[in-house]
Amino acid sequence: MRQLVFGGPGKLVVEDAEPARLRPADVRVATHSAGICGSDVHGFTGANARRVAGMVMGHEAVGTVVERGPGVDAPALGQPVVVNPAVTCGSCEFCLSGQDNRCLDRRLHGCALELPGAFAESFVVAAANAVPFEGPAPLEWGALVEPFAVGHHGVALLEGAFERGVLVLGGGPIGLGAALAARRRGVERVVLSEPIEHRRQVATALGIESVEAGARLEPFDAAVECVAIKATLEAALRLTRPGGQVAFVGMGELEIPLAVEPLVVGERVIRGSFNYTREDFAATAAWVASKEVDLSPMIEARVDLDGLVPAFRAYADGTSQAVKTLFQPGGNGTGADLQESPERSGTDPTAGGESNA
Repeated sequence: MRQLVFGGPGKLVVEDAEPARLRPADVRVATHSAGICGSDVHGFTGANARRVAGMVMGHEAVGTVVERGPGVDAPALGQPVVVNPAVTCGSCEFCLSGQDNRCLDRRLHGCALELPGAFAESFVVAAANAVPFEGPAPLEWGALVEPFAVGHHGVALLEGAFERGVLVLGGGPIGLGAALAARRRGVERVVLSEPIEHRRQVATALGIESVEAGARLEPFDAAVECVAIKATLEAALRLTRPGGQVAFVGMGELEIPLAVEPLVVGERVIRGSFNYTREDFAATAAWVASKEVDLSPMIEARVDLDGLVPAFRAYADGTSQAVKTLFQPGGNGTGADLQESPERSGTDPTAGGESNA
């Protein structure tokens, strides 16, 4: 089996490895598609320390179950699944109350040394983390579920009817997912603020109203901040009405100066939003699979295993602005962009700036 191993800042190597053994309650998933996340790129460049040498990254994954461990009855062999990468203790007060995203022992496949991710031909996860991906959507769309679930959770934390609408700051995959989640919630006025024109064009293709950062807007009832830099935090406070809410999803900077006056005088509320619960993830997977919205404009590049390293470098040096690049090991081995994958059959076991992970 071939996989991509992170060797420290600036170092990625394709290596051969023995497939991991299955324990009871495990399944082996043949990777079909896995997205490159902004947090993966930040780890590659050394911008954060949340990736360590020896890791196999890739936490935005969809594939097919090809082997089951002892005692596993579901999902079935050949079942297309999207992988919830979160591993929690299952027994703390948070896990038992459906707030497993707050579990103090929470780790993610592709973000922890002991939990290899999907930048490999196959990888092993608990059967409970393999969520069936059933519906008319192409299988590769399953790689969008993880970032979309992050956005979904941020919107789910907001309270109210939102007659004045919801503002989303940041047009990456999480921000786009948040905007679409607000629409699913029935919010009529959803506006996405994004400085990069290309991302605004993708938002428009998804049916989301978008504006350039800094545009003059009437105040909103709530904002979902998906960037986490000083300018976007200030905009989120400025563009929400007194008493408004801001769900803080992004982790672009670890420390941001806070303007106290708009927070105190306007009695605005800021709350953090971390990842997603199992319920959030399953609901998002079902929605993506339904093909209610054509998500194909988001997937702008496809690379095989040999193309992953150049793809990381292109993101790191700014030469790539693809909203989402997918690793697909079923490619042609050249490292070049792959052709658009066909509609999923559901039976092929051989088919191959923002951050919240």
